Amino acid sequence: MSLLKEAWPASRLVNALAGGVQNSARQRLRSNWTQRLRATVDEPAYAELWKDIERICNDVREAPRLELPLSLFQQFANTGERKPYEDVYFERRGRLVAIVLAAVADPEHRKMREVESGLLDICSEYTWALPAHVNEEDTVTPPWQQVDLFASETAQMLVEILLLLGERLADHVVVQVHKEVERRVLEPVFWQPHHFDWETAEHNWSAVCASGCGIAALLLAKDDFSRAVAIERMLGALDCFLAGYREDGGCPEGVGYWVYGFGYFIYFADMLREFTEGAVDILNSEKVRQIAAFAERVHLSDGIFANYSDSSETERLPSGLISHVNFLQGRPSTLPFRVPGLLEDPCRRWAHVLRNLVWTNPLVYGSGEAVIDYLPQLGWLMCRSRSYSHRESGRVQAESGDVLAFSAKAGHNNEPHNHNDLGHFILHGGGENVLCDLGAGLYTKAYFSPGRDSIINISSSGHSVPIINGITQQSGAKARAVVLDAAMDEMEGEQTLTRFKLDLTSAYPVDELTVFTRSFVWSVLEGNEGARLTVTDHFEFETSGMNVKPWDVEELLISRIQPHTGVGFVEWKGTNAVVRLDYDAGVLRQRLEAVKHIDHDGVAFVFYKTSLQLDSNRWNGSASIDCNLFFTIHQSSC
Repeated sequence: MSLLKEAWPASRLVNALAGGVQNSARQRLRSNWTQRLRATVDEPAYAELWKDIERICNDVREAPRLELPLSLFQQFANTGERKPYEDVYFERRGRLVAIVLAAVADPEHRKMREVESGLLDICSEYTWALPAHVNEEDTVTPPWQQVDLFASETAQMLVEILLLLGERLADHVVVQVHKEVERRVLEPVFWQPHHFDWETAEHNWSAVCASGCGIAALLLAKDDFSRAVAIERMLGALDCFLAGYREDGGCPEGVGYWVYGFGYFIYFADMLREFTEGAVDILNSEKVRQIAAFAERVHLSDGIFANYSDSSETERLPSGLISHVNFLQGRPSTLPFRVPGLLEDPCRRWAHVLRNLVWTNPLVYGSGEAVIDYLPQLGWLMCRSRSYSHRESGRVQAESGDVLAFSAKAGHNNEPHNHNDLGHFILHGGGENVLCDLGAGLYTKAYFSPGRDSIINISSSGHSVPIINGITQQSGAKARAVVLDAAMDEMEGEQTLTRFKLDLTSAYPVDELTVFTRSFVWSVLEGNEGARLTVTDHFEFETSGMNVKPWDVEELLISRIQPHTGVGFVEWKGTNAVVRLDYDAGVLRQRLEAVKHIDHDGVAFVFYKTSLQLDSNRWNGSASIDCNLFFTIHQSSC
């Protein structure tokens, strides 16, 4: 599939990228970015971001210079730990981002010298790729020419800094930046091309790398034909990126990687449109519009998301990107408006921060009604309902945190950044995921190596799904949820119901298991004072003559909130909402485990695993059983 590359071959691009157009685009971008960036200094919405910039600039002047010795680079190979090197690597870039933006806002001589020093530090690094992404066994491509996500990002950052400040920088610094971008990125990708796996990847890598390398080529290529050939090649990579999405626009990697991959796709598309004066517009398609809506569709409320795969439930969405996406869609965002601080992004990404300053538009943010979103190809369901906590003078009064939501996941177990989580679900209320997804774990060598499915974030034992005969879900595409029923807003008497039924038999390599289906029914309580979720797990086991082979089922429920338990119930009290589970204590035995863990950023926390054990001895040899879990959720102020 080659829609972009076929539409814009180099022979056609060369005219759209003519030299005169390039010069006017540079001048226009430099002027617009500078003017808008300076205007934000005194605007309240950007105050926290500028405080972060000021704080980091002070660190640059007061703290010692950050070194990236080869010994630190080699630590990943020796121990498998990524964080020690990456902390310094990203902090270096964060410092450069801050001092550049401060210098654009106020280009005094001292600040320009700090920018030059920061640029030369980056230029002197052993490689711009992260140790985890460098293949030391590659005898053809040296480490400094192995182009990964962060080498691409670095190239984009440096050429955009030159676009903004190049005329004010010392000539030798500009020459050095040109030389290093050329040597480390443009040469291996374009002029003496190697093949990189990301060029055919159907996930975030193809978009981020194509964006960084493509923007570097747009700004540094020496002639129109070379520039056109480079862009044609990157359009081929972006075709692969778009192929990773299906018609519903769903991102299997989760909203965090949607921000990363689709965000950089948008950044490149906008730059290409600018440098062709609107002639090349790769955003004008229905598929791109569907992808653009993804973050809205998985947003539950108050900036909290359905966060399957390696995403966080509190992803930091760049306000510039969301503004641009919603401008393209022609409707306001339901997401809360806030400009993220520079320090909120552990990777200190230049592309996000710059566009947060120059693209953010509060007018494209608004509010929306609670709705149901179903992504049929991706297999994700999100149900949101309004809850009202009290009545006053016969009139219902809504209070803050009044969205109650439920989400469930189908799909398969070989998705990008996959977790073995078929049938997993989230219950949300009061701006909090009460029954939750743990999201990404700490990235180490083991996290992306064989045996990774034993890590709790990835294993089905860290999700709200059953363990059957002591066996968790298997990895691989053959473990697939088959959607048997997906009925939205179905009337049953006076109630409106949403039904979602999955066949999950293939997820469990259990010889005795012949059928496992999981059914969800979501409904709003009378008076909109809460919601009910019924989960019914149906199991059928193989018989051998007159006997049923031994079996047992353990239902798991995951939360960061310590529950209160009693006979036949479990209750999780969140900040603003309460979830109560009722079950038959005659057939299910309850157990609670507090699990100490480390999150994606290396911060220790505790989560709680509630286990409900159902064994065959209680079913008198029956080969077919149903396990019913009845949840109610309401605001804690009710």
